Amino acid sequence: MPNLPLVVSEVEIIPVKPHGGLVAFASCVINDQLYLGNIAIHTRLDGSGWRLVFPVKVLPNGKEIQCVHPVTREAGELLLQAISRKFEALIVSAQCAEDVAETSRQPGGLNGDGARVS
Repeated sequence: MPNLPLVVSEVEIIPVKPHGGLVAFASCVINDQLYLGNIAIHTRLDGSGWRLVFPVKVLPNGKEIQCVHPVTREAGELLLQAISRKFEALIVSAQCAEDVAETSRQPGGLNGDGARVS
């Protein structure tokens, strides 16, 4: 059976208050057939981007069992690219919204209904 191309869709991001490198959680759908959730997005240790941490099950004795993870480097890279793109778009969108809010608070900025304040 030939390997089918991996298609990542329906990427959703839930930002969290940054803590210990964790910045958000992601979910996505693979090949319109498999939902993956609870994927942690962390900053890379060197600050050069993002890394994904996949869910684990912690047993009562403390042992961790991997629930889901990419089997190939290519699959891992594809997931990272798709999730990173969506996360970075969310960051840009939030920064734009923050810039608009800051402009509206300044003299001569926009008021709540879009009219310029004199």
